[in-house]
Amino acid sequence: MQKIMMAGAMALAVALGGCATRESVEHAQATADAAEAHSGTAFGRANAAYDVGNNALGTARDAKSQAMIAEQKADQANADLSAVKEKVAYLDSKQQHKKKRHHRAVQEQPKSNS
Repeated sequence: MQKIMMAGAMALAVALGGCATRESVEHAQATADAAEAHSGTAFGRANAAYDVGNNALGTARDAKSQAMIAEQKADQANADLSAVKEKVAYLDSKQQHKKKRHHRAVQEQPKSNS
């Protein structure tokens, strides 16, 4: 019963409100058409922004990969440098040891009387 009363009230409101004028329908259609055009433009721009974002993400991933490779090379260079420093220190200590032995040997040699 309540549904029937609601339907009757709606029918009465439509009847009392009257029909839309031709101008109001045309205005509504023009507004809808403009909204559709704007939504198409917005959709195109959103797709373009999505593409730019994807390109930026790809570039960022490439940069990260290159940075990781550079870090690995830097680590290897540091390891190589440490090994070279150790070798230089070893060779330097051997050279210093030879100099001391040679210096002692020269000092201990007897002088000849000529």
